[in-house]
Amino acid sequence: MEETSNQKHIQTEVENELYKKASLLGDSFFVVINKRKNRDEIFVSETVNKIIGWNEQQLIEQKGKIFSLIVRDDAVQVIKQNNEFLISKNSTAEFHYRILCQGKTEKWIHERLSVERNKTGTITSSFSLFSDVTKYFEQITELKKTENDLRETCEGKDKFINILSHDLRAPFTSILGFAEILINEPDLPLKDKNEYLNYILEASQNQLEFINYLLDWSRLRTGSLKIEPQRLKITGLIYNCVSTLTGNAMRKGIDIKVFAADNLFVQADERLLKQVILNLLTNAIKFSFENSSIEITAEQFNEKQVEFVIRDFGVGLSSEEQQKIFSIESSFSNLGTKGETGTGLGLALVREIIEKHNGEIWLYSEEGKGTEFHFTLPLPSNIILIIDRDKTTIKQIDTILENNFDEFEILHAENGYEALNIISDKIPTLVLANHQMPLMTGLQFVESTKKENSVTQFPIIIMLHVSELEQRQAYILQGVKHFLHLPLQEEELLYTLKSTLN
Repeated sequence: MEETSNQKHIQTEVENELYKKASLLGDSFFVVINKRKNRDEIFVSETVNKIIGWNEQQLIEQKGKIFSLIVRDDAVQVIKQNNEFLISKNSTAEFHYRILCQGKTEKWIHERLSVERNKTGTITSSFSLFSDVTKYFEQITELKKTENDLRETCEGKDKFINILSHDLRAPFTSILGFAEILINEPDLPLKDKNEYLNYILEASQNQLEFINYLLDWSRLRTGSLKIEPQRLKITGLIYNCVSTLTGNAMRKGIDIKVFAADNLFVQADERLLKQVILNLLTNAIKFSFENSSIEITAEQFNEKQVEFVIRDFGVGLSSEEQQKIFSIESSFSNLGTKGETGTGLGLALVREIIEKHNGEIWLYSEEGKGTEFHFTLPLPSNIILIIDRDKTTIKQIDTILENNFDEFEILHAENGYEALNIISDKIPTLVLANHQMPLMTGLQFVESTKKENSVTQFPIIIMLHVSELEQRQAYILQGVKHFLHLPLQEEELLYTLKSTLN
């Protein structure tokens, strides 16, 4: 008996020594359980604290041991798998689950379980190795998300190609049909000929518009169409668009009302913003009842954005149509109140343009009562940068700006390199630069801004002495439109600033 007791003691010491060495495992810990008559002998490696934040004794004293720490969503499945293993004759098993660590954080654990059974299949001892596989599971989750995104993209492209092929082919049925009639029936009355030619013209115009919208949308999505934001006066832009569509509005007796402050500006690509307003205004006219009105409103939305609203009092949209209206995959086109047609792609392009400007678009609509489209665009920075080291000139410009343009922040730079560093951090509304500046000329500075800020435009005013006037042509070739003569004349300075900023 004494010998047997010594043997057990020696065996336990050896096991404990092995366990301590195994405790050096970096991202794993293990639990050994030896079944005894009175109570189980449990050994937990020291690395448990590093992995899950609980120490060995805390884990041993935990009611339910490791099972009590398994995240509830995973626990039912793990317990089921463990019970199936217990009644089987297998000696190994593997489990994956999330475990709740100290501090309520979660980690993914991979458990490898190995057991010894007696002749009746009852487990007499077990060894479980728990490995932290959180990074692995995070990568798997990310890969699955990427896979799903790619699958959705491919499905969307397939759907888009099907829609596109249908929409590209459809108008040619009408064009070819009427063209064939005109060729084969030379004795058609002039009235019928003109009617068929109008059908062909309308179908061709719609198809060209469809292709142009499609190309612009595609170029925006791929980044090949560069956005060139600049400071734009909102009222001028809106009235320009209204003027373009005055004929369409007059034919339906529609009154277009504009509500926008004259001193409100926006930072946007002029061509693309015109496209947005024209598209929304065309839709408003198309779906308005005769002798009704359309309202265009623009006002500051918050510290960084302007909100535009285009509202009509026409046919409105159903809930189902509102869900589809901005999607190119589910594009549709309704006839206007006088039978006007459209491509169904315009609003998808509008949304793409606005989102590329870091804005948002949304709508409110009710059938029979009309629709209002809202969209936001960024305000300009309101910064004027002066590049000069002549104190008299700087003081003269500062005084004019402070007295007449107090909403602008004034920044100064002594040379072109200092100015380029400022521009890389804050895009100015306007730059005034002396042709003769230290380290680089004004012309070299302009060329540098074109390279550094290829997608951002801001006006530059160049200040020249009479003896330097021959340099004007070189500046004009670089896109500079505004010049001042040195020494500065107050009237000329004020007039140039007003015409540039307004």
